Amino acid sequence: MKYLIFLLLLICAKWIGIILVYPWICLFYQCRKHNSLLMKILRAPGYRLDKLTNEGVSRFIIINIGHIPSLTLRLLLYRLLGIKAGKHVTIHFGTEIRAPYELQLGTGTIIGDNALLDARNGLTIGEHVNLSSHVSIYTEQHDYQDEYFRVTDRGGNKAVEIGDRAWISSNVIVLPGVTIGEGAVCCAGCVVTKDVAPYDVVAGIPARKVAERTHNLKYEFNGSSCWFY
Repeated sequence: MKYLIFLLLLICAKWIGIILVYPWICLFYQCRKHNSLLMKILRAPGYRLDKLTNEGVSRFIIINIGHIPSLTLRLLLYRLLGIKAGKHVTIHFGTEIRAPYELQLGTGTIIGDNALLDARNGLTIGEHVNLSSHVSIYTEQHDYQDEYFRVTDRGGNKAVEIGDRAWISSNVIVLPGVTIGEGAVCCAGCVVTKDVAPYDVVAGIPARKVAERTHNLKYEFNGSSCWFY
């Protein structure tokens, strides 16, 4: 019994800590581009916390938000962290988001279970896009040619853009700097290393065109899903 009580206290302590720190991280993210004295004062506690923990606090909070069993509450908390999301957006269970203030999600877009969305250099996902489970999208990576294996600016723009009604299937990996066109399909398990033209269907490692999708796409996602998930 005492172990159960200890476990419950530990769980409660974790969520109490998240609730106390979350507002300061929100202020830090929301005020980060404003340089007035008031904004600097408001963002200072969150900045210090994140700096002290090498971004560990904000990442811990974002990962735990992804495991709250409520689509509505998760999306609200993500919006307060700076995500720009249209209507009827669905972010499923277990998603990890890096630099949420650089993430844009269009109307009706669905993010599947356990996705990893790295928006550090900008990630824009269009309307009615479907990301299946375990999709990973990166906008930053180490430079293997660098003598210190640093994250460098070699290679230019690393932002990722995904067009309207694209479908990124299960376990797909999208690498920095890629643009995926409107209506394109990335088949399960492929690794997308270069741009995908609109309505192309790509598969394999690295991903290559294997078919073409119909251009007459009309479906729209309305955000309907189970409540407690």
